[in-house]
Amino acid sequence: MTTIALNNLWNYIQGLSLSARNEEWLAQRLQESSAQKKARKKDDSCMSREEFFNMLDESEREIERGEGISFSNREDMNAWLESL
Repeated sequence: MTTIALNNLWNYIQGLSLSARNEEWLAQRLQESSAQKKARKKDDSCMSREEFFNMLDESEREIERGEGISFSNREDMNAWLESL
């Protein structure tokens, strides 16, 4: 958002003549929204729908090239996972 747009938003909010309680409510919502956005950015496991399906497509290509790993039993799989 540009500085001009932010100033216009601020002027609009000031023109609403909000009560102290309403201002506090609005401030809390803005802080919560900001905190949620930061939390999403920090989570490396989050991905878009497109990224998810691209990852699946690449995994299928790896399996077709014989690059996949298979296990005949759970113990072997767990041993491999624990070695990572």
